[in-house]
Amino acid sequence: MKANRAVGRRALLRAGGCLSAVVGALAALSLLAFVTGTSKSPGWAPLALGVLFVGFVWFVRILAAAARQREHNREVAAAAARAGRAHGLPGGIRTAGSRFGVAQVEAGAVGEEATALLLDMLLSIPGTAVFHGLQFPYDDNADVDHAVARGNVVFLIDSKLYRWGTYQWDARRDRDVLVRTDGYGSPRSNAMHAAAEGYRRLLGPQVEVIPLVLIHGRGVAVGPSSISAHGVHLATAAQAMERIGNTLAATIGHWPENPGVHAALVGKLKPPVPPVPPGTGGAGPGGG
Repeated sequence: MKANRAVGRRALLRAGGCLSAVVGALAALSLLAFVTGTSKSPGWAPLALGVLFVGFVWFVRILAAAARQREHNREVAAAAARAGRAHGLPGGIRTAGSRFGVAQVEAGAVGEEATALLLDMLLSIPGTAVFHGLQFPYDDNADVDHAVARGNVVFLIDSKLYRWGTYQWDARRDRDVLVRTDGYGSPRSNAMHAAAEGYRRLLGPQVEVIPLVLIHGRGVAVGPSSISAHGVHLATAAQAMERIGNTLAATIGHWPENPGVHAALVGKLKPPVPPVPPGTGGAGPGGG
């Protein structure tokens, strides 16, 4: 980064000036002691130590200021890289507390925000865009937590925050159901396959739409049935980031940016909804 190289050069010049000043001050003290004939006097030692201490503090302040400026430059560069390529806000499910219960909604929002932090790292891949809070095509009452797009590849992501355990898919007629392999807890229906089908119709057959359920949580794992009967992937956060990152990176040089896909996904972002006051009976947006 050019800005940080310039910061380094300025810091080097200032540090050189600091060292020169210290050496000059020590030389001046030595000369003064020699001229006055008091070079053996013990009074000069504290002065010399004082010069060294001031020089050391000055030197540290130069390095600290340079480090702060470099970090600021990195933040500015990251913000510039995100501009126009990160859309929407994670955690929008919090507006649905009166519909699904505050505890369940808060867990969902924490999962969405954790995923959003991870997906931000994918913006370092040129041409990648990230979207948070999209509507199901043809169903405005349900949502997709996130989408990541590059070229003709789109990942649709449903974030989950689960307690410890190993999770996998189970087929229940025409439904995709998430279960724990030890049988603990109730099966959880998931509609990401329906979202994927809707987005395939919206984006066209040339776009590869990959639905994925990403699970957060301490001690969570994915069992052998990691792809549902309808083609929805199930992965831990680490597995999902590796899979998405590798897939997007592999498209570099093969698929150019697709403005049509970007515009279509922006058009499906859910508008911000103010929270519904408790007890009013209002309903927030549905969960995917």
